[in-house]
Amino acid sequence: MDRLQKTTKVTELKATFATAKSAVVLEFKGLTVEKDTAFRKSIRESKAHYRVSKNTLLKLAVKDTSFEKLSDHFKGASGVATTEHDGMALAKAIQEFLKDNPAATFKAAIMDGKVVTAGELQTLAELPPRDVLIAKLLYLMKHPITGLAIVFEAIRKQKESPTS
Repeated sequence: MDRLQKTTKVTELKATFATAKSAVVLEFKGLTVEKDTAFRKSIRESKAHYRVSKNTLLKLAVKDTSFEKLSDHFKGASGVATTEHDGMALAKAIQEFLKDNPAATFKAAIMDGKVVTAGELQTLAELPPRDVLIAKLLYLMKHPITGLAIVFEAIRKQKESPTS
């Protein structure tokens, strides 16, 4: 790779990190081409991007971004998954991949500006989808109001009925 190609690659990576909300660094030693292809497909389905690049280029790309803390983890065979969208979908895709492929390992992650450990990533991946959480919250908010409406209706009926 000549200097111009490296500069272009760093510019592309910098643009990716500038727009990303979340990034996960993985070590991918020992993966077969089929498993890597399947992983890339699952990453694309979660509206994320996965890139493998030289560690020095990755370090240059994250410099002066919110992902600069990841630069210490760019050692060995590193791949970076980034997303501009839902970090939960990325966490689910990565956790599913890591569960099925012990050759790949989690190095570090930053989700919505916060450093995330492997355990926290697993916890995030196990949460239900955002829509389900919102539906549960709305149900919990509606339930007490429904009960209150039933009580008010019973009081109204009691006051309307003739007392004997």
